[in-house]
Amino acid sequence: MTRPACRMIAGMMLNFIVFSCGAALMGLELLAARVLAPVMGNSIFVWGAIISSFMIALSIGYWAGGRIADTYGAPRSLGLVIGAAGLSTVLAPLVSRATLVPAAGLGPRLGSLVATTAVFFIPALLLAMVSPLGVRIAAHAGLSRIGRTAGSLYAVSTAGSIAGTLATSFWLIPMLQVEPLVVGIGVALALTSLATLTLSAEQEPTLAPRELGRRWIDAVVALAVAGCVAGTGMFLHVNRPEDVNSFGETVLFRKDTQYHRITVTEKDDIRYLRFDRSTQSAISLRDEYTSAIAYPDYLHLALAANPGATRVLVCGLGGGTVAKRMWRDYPEVSIDCVEIDPVVVDVATRYFGLPDDERLTVTVNDARRFIQSTDELYDIIIVDAYYADAMPYHLTTKEFFGELEAHLRPGGVVAYNVISAVSGDKSELFRSMYRTASEVYSDVLVFPIGIAADKMPEKNRNIVVLATDADIDRRVLLSRIDDRLDGRVTVDGFETFGRDLYTRVIPVADVPVLTDAFAPTDSLIQVD
Repeated sequence: MTRPACRMIAGMMLNFIVFSCGAALMGLELLAARVLAPVMGNSIFVWGAIISSFMIALSIGYWAGGRIADTYGAPRSLGLVIGAAGLSTVLAPLVSRATLVPAAGLGPRLGSLVATTAVFFIPALLLAMVSPLGVRIAAHAGLSRIGRTAGSLYAVSTAGSIAGTLATSFWLIPMLQVEPLVVGIGVALALTSLATLTLSAEQEPTLAPRELGRRWIDAVVALAVAGCVAGTGMFLHVNRPEDVNSFGETVLFRKDTQYHRITVTEKDDIRYLRFDRSTQSAISLRDEYTSAIAYPDYLHLALAANPGATRVLVCGLGGGTVAKRMWRDYPEVSIDCVEIDPVVVDVATRYFGLPDDERLTVTVNDARRFIQSTDELYDIIIVDAYYADAMPYHLTTKEFFGELEAHLRPGGVVAYNVISAVSGDKSELFRSMYRTASEVYSDVLVFPIGIAADKMPEKNRNIVVLATDADIDRRVLLSRIDDRLDGRVTVDGFETFGRDLYTRVIPVADVPVLTDAFAPTDSLIQVD
């Protein structure tokens, strides 16, 4: 084979290596959020920590890669770097299991940064070295073309990053479990390191030392073999079905989707649905219409505010606890549900008994996009899309509440549940949302669940809020609750819910009105 042909093949191989490593780097950055989510949540702090940690690793890696290229030579150094990146990536699930829970105790900001650094900093650092090493290898074309050479390689690396981002977010995460996917990337990197052995010493710049020898090749092969062997063991380890989770619950279902890690579990005749670390639904196996957590029952208070309701919209399906109970108990009511994650719809049907009936429809869509596109009007709109540790901020703003108002019939009510304190240091989220809703609706009623019993307004709890433009007499409302709307409501203890009506003045001057332009919900959340 002629020398020009060899150089062309070597150039193509180098492009392949750089492309693959760029794809792996961005794949890991996206996967980092899914690795942290079950323990840290999915807040802006998690994403900020991931991006910062990776950017720091990239900065150091670019610098270190250039130094290594000039000091030790690039072709075989490249293989060692990629092999080490593969091995460290393969072992990342072990590191995450050992560090995530302790890191969570450091808080959402520092904890996320520590966890990301512990799990992904070394692989990101090593992968960042690839581009400067590749530039050094390609420099055999001469300094007169170094700018073109460097630009071409960084373009190839960026193209790989784009491919890795799209493939991971659009296809791989929905199809595969997160931990096996991380291990798979590590094994792919280990195999990629072997491709560097095709970069002969001819591509080594003349100024670099020549002490490459057999030991460098052996080291690359050893790292590649170690990565593949460790990867095989890790595949067997992480693919092993988790029978019992950290709460002592039997795991029935687990899947990573575009939006959450969804788990369905059982313990003591209770079936649970969780998104990442947040409990969304819990039902009694003795009566699948009975919620084992209180807040879905409190959402029936919307009927006390609008007893003539016949059309209900539920934004956020979860296990379908609210929707199916209303479907059963109020035959005159039709319920539309909108849920962003199609897997949640399947889980609600399969594991939580969501009925298939013309009076209960489910649309897979973002709740706000649904509201903006529908012409329907409703008597009650329930927003059940807020989590304890993260919130879809676009469903909390003044503009969103205004869009809901536009789809209410006269006397209509919006009901939502938020986890916060009513007063004190942990109350900013509730008070900010209260202020925002009050900007749109003339009457906002607050039911902190259990506050009548414990008298602790500074305690984090579920708070059900009713917002309406109707003129609701408090005494009439409490009377309806007390007699269960003439017996229509069968929820256990409903007649006592009125005791939790919060009648104190709620200070709001020190909290913001949430808008599409400014909705710092993540910084307002205070988790116990």
